[in-house]
Amino acid sequence: MTRYNTGYLRAIRRSALTALCVTLLLFIALIPTIYRQNDSLTLNIPVLYGIFAALALLLLLSYLLFVKKKKMWYIFLYAAILLSNTGYFTLSVAQTVESALFANRLAYLGAAYMPLIMLAIIAEVCNIRYPKALGWVLVGVSTLAFLLAASGGILPLYYSEVSIDTTDGLTRLLKVYGPCHFLYSLYLFAYFSIMIVAIVYSAAHHQLTTYKQEAVLLSLVFFNILVWFVEQLIRESFEFLAISYVISGMFLLLMDLMLQDYELQLLQHSGPDDSQTLPKDVADLFDEFARSAQTLTASEKNILQYYADGLDVQEAAEKAFISIHTVRKHNANIYQKLNVNSRDELMLYIDLFRRCGRLNELLS
Repeated sequence: MTRYNTGYLRAIRRSALTALCVTLLLFIALIPTIYRQNDSLTLNIPVLYGIFAALALLLLLSYLLFVKKKKMWYIFLYAAILLSNTGYFTLSVAQTVESALFANRLAYLGAAYMPLIMLAIIAEVCNIRYPKALGWVLVGVSTLAFLLAASGGILPLYYSEVSIDTTDGLTRLLKVYGPCHFLYSLYLFAYFSIMIVAIVYSAAHHQLTTYKQEAVLLSLVFFNILVWFVEQLIRESFEFLAISYVISGMFLLLMDLMLQDYELQLLQHSGPDDSQTLPKDVADLFDEFARSAQTLTASEKNILQYYADGLDVQEAAEKAFISIHTVRKHNANIYQKLNVNSRDELMLYIDLFRRCGRLNELLS
């Protein structure tokens, strides 16, 4: 890695942060304006939806074009945000009930899978492993939630009646909620609860790389809960979730860039079998880490060896013939003695020592 790559990544992060701040300020400024229905300053809401649909497209393209270390779930997230905002915009200019229902389904196609995608990202960031079968079950549940929301106009389950109202160039879908509408709220509540539990659990077990991650993730979840709850109370014609989705995507993009920047700072001076060329401050860091490794017990070094061999927590427990709970106790001791905050950070150090040909200093 080079200094240029690190500076480039920081430039992207600064641009994303600027865009996030501008969007947040716009969001705050729009709230009182939207309610002034009879005032000449009232915004053209379809244009507003169009702006945020364009921002969602820009967010997706920016990730695909400028972020080198791409992750599948982030691509899914930005695609879902684009679908939802496109649906909101299309609904606001619809001319018939059928086209309004199609636009509504398009918005739900993104919104219904958004909690699943966010949970998958949180699980990845928090180093939470789960069976593949569970992942497919969650995909099935999200699909059922989408099908329920998309049943409006076909079955009287989610909406028992639908019609449209077009006033001042804005089309609204007027609906009477059906007997199964509450299930979607339970669906969102369950996902938000699981997200919070996952973040708190990972923070308690030191599985997050930095405390900033914990703050960003919790803020993101509570922000979306707040926006969704406010929408349930005010029942206005404007979907504030259109904005919150874009803001959430920017938050997660910033966090991903922050982590990549953190990794680059540690990797930029390292190279395979090149320990003699390390700058003095980096060499001192390596020496201090190696000295700390000498304080590990035999059992803790054994766990460290398994991690260096590429095993995960479950596999290390099976290899050592001990419980996962015991492995996690060893992890806590290892993190404390080596002054790291998570398994990801520990694995990063192991990789750096391996690249510099000094891995035996940790394991001997």
